[in-house]
Amino acid sequence: MSPAMSNNSGAVVAAAAAATAAFTIVILSHFIFSNRKNCREKTHSSLPKFSRSKSVADGVIGVIGNTPLIKINSLSEATGCEILAKAEFLNPGGSVKDRVAEKIIQEALQSGDLVKGGVVTEGSAGSTAISLAMVAQAYGCKCHVVIPDDAAIEKVLILQRTNDYSLKLA
Repeated sequence: MSPAMSNNSGAVVAAAAAATAAFTIVILSHFIFSNRKNCREKTHSSLPKFSRSKSVADGVIGVIGNTPLIKINSLSEATGCEILAKAEFLNPGGSVKDRVAEKIIQEALQSGDLVKGGVVTEGSAGSTAISLAMVAQAYGCKCHVVIPDDAAIEKVLILQRTNDYSLKLA
């Protein structure tokens, strides 16, 4: 296969993945917001509420962990308790690992082990590398990632589109 065909097919896969993610977010947002009024009286007052505020997050770091709680109706009815799930898949990197990456890089910067413009090195099968590459860039650092050559193509494509990274297949 020629390099031009390879790049084109990669773009098609990336576009399809982006479209699927956008569609999923739209459907979940509709579900969350359409049911929000009905559940408001039943929700425990000490639980954080998902807000439709028009506030603007401070970059990628500002939205990590600020994901909604979703009531699991079937389990709530079966147990008589309100069962909630934290929608961590709505983090910018699509994973709970975004929180871990943010904490690691934040602590390294605070301790002086990492400085802005420094390099974060990660050996990973994909999700952790995606989170670290995204968070490192948000903090003004670079990321060097080593992943196995049999890693999922979607994860490789995402990493290839991350700025200031270095990717090596092992």
